[in-house]
Amino acid sequence: MQVAVQHELIERFRKLAEANTTQLSDGPRMLPASEYTSSEQLEQEREILFRRHPVVVALTGDVPRPGAVLATHIDGVPLLVTRAKDGRARVFINACRHRGAPLVEPDCRRTGARNLSCPFHAWLYALDGKLMRRPIASDYFNGESSNLKEVSSDEAHGLILARLDGAPVDANAYLGRLSEDLDSFGLANFHHVETRKAIQNSNWKMIVDTFLETYHVFSLHNSSISRLYHSHPQLFDAFDQHCRSIGVRKSIGDIGEDRSTWQFPPHATIHYFVFPNTLVVHQLDHFEVWRVFPHEEPGSSLVETSIYAPEPPNDETIKKWILNLDILMEVTGQEDFPMCKKIQAGLDSGGVDSLVFGQNELGLIHFHEQIAETLCTVNSGTNR
Repeated sequence: MQVAVQHELIERFRKLAEANTTQLSDGPRMLPASEYTSSEQLEQEREILFRRHPVVVALTGDVPRPGAVLATHIDGVPLLVTRAKDGRARVFINACRHRGAPLVEPDCRRTGARNLSCPFHAWLYALDGKLMRRPIASDYFNGESSNLKEVSSDEAHGLILARLDGAPVDANAYLGRLSEDLDSFGLANFHHVETRKAIQNSNWKMIVDTFLETYHVFSLHNSSISRLYHSHPQLFDAFDQHCRSIGVRKSIGDIGEDRSTWQFPPHATIHYFVFPNTLVVHQLDHFEVWRVFPHEEPGSSLVETSIYAPEPPNDETIKKWILNLDILMEVTGQEDFPMCKKIQAGLDSGGVDSLVFGQNELGLIHFHEQIAETLCTVNSGTNR
């Protein structure tokens, strides 16, 4: 993070704390319960946000060098991310062009791969997607091109984004003002440690909501992380569709008056939200990444949590990184997500017809405004 930005954030926090206030929106916002319970709403979100919009599919650290392969997905659409000899990251549908068999099992990661072989009939593909061989039956397909189906994608600032509808992706333009922060932390140089998946019994947007405000820290996390973090003030910045939401650590009180010694990141957990569904979280010396997707019903979601370290994990460091992930999963799994489940149950019951976001919950207001604007814009025929 640039020094000038660090100083501005520290000064902003101090002024808000002195005034016993926080950043505020123009006013509260009412949100109908149907945003979390409607099947029609979910159908629109899946079609527009996840199939006609750029989505983060991987980090550079997931396929760091030629020969790396990752099997992943966007909202259930199976994908392969590869890095071929030319160094370019590409995204393909994870299906052989013969009979549709997956070339790589879901969530599988490979390094040093030379090619991709279909387990069904052994059709062989290069990592750039080109068909190399059809064993035995090379003359039986009339010379039809059967290269892997490539998905529009682009890589910038440590993130790989893809778009399922075939429209071009410009990752640098899309990330916009997030780029400087991500580069300042060297996100592209971080290394994948572990990813965990879980089904949560709440709408996918409710999972995202819990990361975009610190108002709940003092109460919901009273027995865990509230001793480390301020609930108030919270720092927030909107970057077009994306945003930066910061939970400030209480250790910020140890910063003196000498501005030359001011360093902000050690005293904060910084959530970079990449619209529509990805959180890239800088946490002291590592990154945590959350990808959140709808699941089967409006009231369920698929949550993927990954941790990335500044150096390749080894026998000495792996325990540290896994411990960090364990702590993260314990807090969210025992406190945040059970609360989301209870809220969802209330909404599904029909007894709650709306929710309200306060002026101090800027991240929630911004997130839901961006969803509404994107759905409206696409429905009106003007693609973003």
